[in-house]
Amino acid sequence: MGALGKSGIMRHPRRGENAFTLVELLIVVAVIAVLIGLLLPAVQKVRETASRTKCQCSLGNLALAAIHHEQTFGRFPSGYQTLSSGGNPSGWGWSVAVLPYLEQTNLARNIDLGKSILDEANAPYRERRLPHFICPSDPAPESHEFELPASPANADEPSATPHLAKFASSQYVAVSGTFSTDGPDNNGIMFRDSRVTAGEVTDGLSQTLLLAERSSNQGLGIWHGAVPGLQVRPPARRDGMPGEVNQAVFPSSCLVLGTTRGMGALDSGAKPADTFGSFHQSGANMVFADGHAVFFPGFQAGELLSALATRSGGEAFSAP
Repeated sequence: MGALGKSGIMRHPRRGENAFTLVELLIVVAVIAVLIGLLLPAVQKVRETASRTKCQCSLGNLALAAIHHEQTFGRFPSGYQTLSSGGNPSGWGWSVAVLPYLEQTNLARNIDLGKSILDEANAPYRERRLPHFICPSDPAPESHEFELPASPANADEPSATPHLAKFASSQYVAVSGTFSTDGPDNNGIMFRDSRVTAGEVTDGLSQTLLLAERSSNQGLGIWHGAVPGLQVRPPARRDGMPGEVNQAVFPSSCLVLGTTRGMGALDSGAKPADTFGSFHQSGANMVFADGHAVFFPGFQAGELLSALATRSGGEAFSAP
């Protein structure tokens, strides 16, 4: 009901007497925007810290699996095997050998290790994605596609026509040492056809790197092994940073192994595609042969990493 004014005319209350003015609304919006701007970096930092910790746990679990393999068979897994027990081309890597210790016994049983990765009998497992080998900070595709080399099913048959095949991706590689990843005499723990025992790691298990990250921006990785006859080029970077300078071609052993050869600082943009790195903020996770994991800062020099990559180099450097 309206009230009478001095003139006797009925007055009604004006609408919007308690509403915000345009200036007040703009101030509120500006304050909210400032608060969001302050909170967003903190949320992103917490999220990245969680991802980095999850990544470190995954690497640690893989290292423990390799350690259990050594305790069971008296040696660490081979970085990858060139021949199967039947003398056929193989390629299966360390990661397949540790599957039973990652609650993947059924998968390990189904893979025909007597046949090559390229054999069609093992085709169903090429695209099998395993979370154990995935860094949560890395936006890598679920699989990488390669043109497979022509390879006969056996020596009496003609070569098959090359065709494309997808392999589930991985961001974790074994530290093969300081030489080429396809060499049979590297100085790390897991390399081509290696059979290294814990006793042969005279630098100390806590002083020798076993596994490390590799960014999908830097180099490709799969969990299966080294694809026989395949050569790998560095991937096209997605962040605008420079990649491998000379676009060199790498042996497929780099898909499961990493080396410190030619490596400068850990975050160097021009380092070779078969070394180490990550999508984490300035640094990468690595794990030692005793199972303890360390996040190395991006400015970490390759000199220290090379010393830690050898099993019996006798270097004076100490692990963090």
